[in-house]
Amino acid sequence: MSVHLQPVTLKNWQACIHLQVGDDQAGLLATNLYSLAEAYVQPECQPRAVYDGHVMIGFGMYLHEPVEQVFWIPRFMIDRRFQGQGYGRAGMLAMLEEMADLRPDAAVMLSITPANTGARALYDSIGFEDTGRQSHGELILRRPAG
Repeated sequence: MSVHLQPVTLKNWQACIHLQVGDDQAGLLATNLYSLAEAYVQPECQPRAVYDGHVMIGFGMYLHEPVEQVFWIPRFMIDRRFQGQGYGRAGMLAMLEEMADLRPDAAVMLSITPANTGARALYDSIGFEDTGRQSHGELILRRPAG
């Protein structure tokens, strides 16, 4: 496994929008097309394709919130064909590493729907903690800096 991130560009955006989550996850997060549109109008968003070697296996997006001095991850997904193989963990760790390289002192925040138990287990296992807060019905999780 050689998981790494690449910016979403003119060359790979169409492959990115065709990635899909499993049927049990449909409706739990926005589509990659929506996320790329969001990044277009909100340029602080950093969309990233997740690759294993030369194969795109997922998508993530993060942004730095200067007021709170934290990163937010509004999107992260692994394509249904690659789920259950350790790619979610590897892809998220690659995103966390990229953010830490930019700002090692910044915590990382994300939100998930309570029904997304698979994502919750992944985030718990890599140090995210429930803040006790919710936004639009989603749980807000936080991973301390470092």
